[in-house]
Amino acid sequence: MPHQHKRSSLISTLPTLAAALALSWAGSAQADPNPYYIGASTSVGYDSNVFRLPKATGDTNYSLGVVGGIDQPIGRQRLYANGTLSEARFVDLKQLNYTNYSFLGGIDWQTVYSLSGTVSFSSKQSLYNFGGYSTIQSTAKNLERRDETIVRARYGAASLLSLDTSYIHRKQSYSDPAYRINELNQDTVSAGLTYRPRASLTLGTALRYTQGRYQRSRNFDRYDIDLTGTWVPTGLSTLNGRLSFGKRKARSAVSELDFTGTTGQLNWSYQPTGKLRFTTSFIRDTGAESSFINADAQQAGGPGDNSQFTNSLALNSAYSLTSKIQLNAGVRLVRRSLAFGSLKGNDTVRSGSLGFSYAVLRHGTLGCSFQRETRSASSSVSFDYRSSAVSCSAQVSLQ
Repeated sequence: MPHQHKRSSLISTLPTLAAALALSWAGSAQADPNPYYIGASTSVGYDSNVFRLPKATGDTNYSLGVVGGIDQPIGRQRLYANGTLSEARFVDLKQLNYTNYSFLGGIDWQTVYSLSGTVSFSSKQSLYNFGGYSTIQSTAKNLERRDETIVRARYGAASLLSLDTSYIHRKQSYSDPAYRINELNQDTVSAGLTYRPRASLTLGTALRYTQGRYQRSRNFDRYDIDLTGTWVPTGLSTLNGRLSFGKRKARSAVSELDFTGTTGQLNWSYQPTGKLRFTTSFIRDTGAESSFINADAQQAGGPGDNSQFTNSLALNSAYSLTSKIQLNAGVRLVRRSLAFGSLKGNDTVRSGSLGFSYAVLRHGTLGCSFQRETRSASSSVSFDYRSSAVSCSAQVSLQ
């Protein structure tokens, strides 16, 4: 009975929320465009295996939140920021209730002396994805926070040859002490040259150095030589990739941090018609790197990925059924090589998704999606599980 009461309370709030969204949509349709926006979002869903364990525990969850942002050109510069803040609740697993937020802000700058660049900072807090890329079996609440600061500069922005430099700081932390062995602080600097022989082809090379610090003095140094390229063979297709030759060496006796080999990333975007688009990505890198790599808004690995190597292959498609309705589908295969002391093994994650989004008005969207995920492990270094999840969401903004 208490559970039914909670569900009834949630259902009873939906008409009120829908009315508020409708009024906001009506107002937004008459508003003049400007660089600011503010809005509200809501979602409801069900996950059949919240903790991603061999024995599944399912629950219904919902959230209410606000969104906002700015995108403002200032002369040659561009200032931007966007963020979300929401409260997420579970019907039965109330101990997992949490506050979710994300923020991204930065500035793209340019001078008259062929100098340009960007400075940005992002921060995100969410409930940890208990499975996927974790090998810890736990039902305790665990909030994960990820911060990233990026500074990039380029000399010779529009010329045949340019000099590129960058600095990236990353920090990953957890609220549950059981996961803190995977907390990571990482600093990366790189410098290289970019060559543009023609408009459809860009080639680059760079030297990259990374210093990483895990908990319990698990520190490492990494050295890479990067070869990059972007090729646009036709107006329908774009290929871009990176091939790196590198070495990572632990500063302590933790040998599983050591590796010498080739890593890389290849992305292909293909749009055969104005309504249909495909994106394919293949990524091979260490777990620490792949958990931050983002290909077509899809992560190659996942937060807390502590594998020696992660190989990820993903295919996503989007089809515009009408000017307001878009259908989406995707599949992904992720295979990881794991090592913890003398324990070694592999696990494989397979996932698929189907969804749609509907642009109700200019600044309002509705959407639903279904995801299926399974993992199989070759040894006790990981474990098997299965999960299915369905969710629907709505967002409206005033601009």
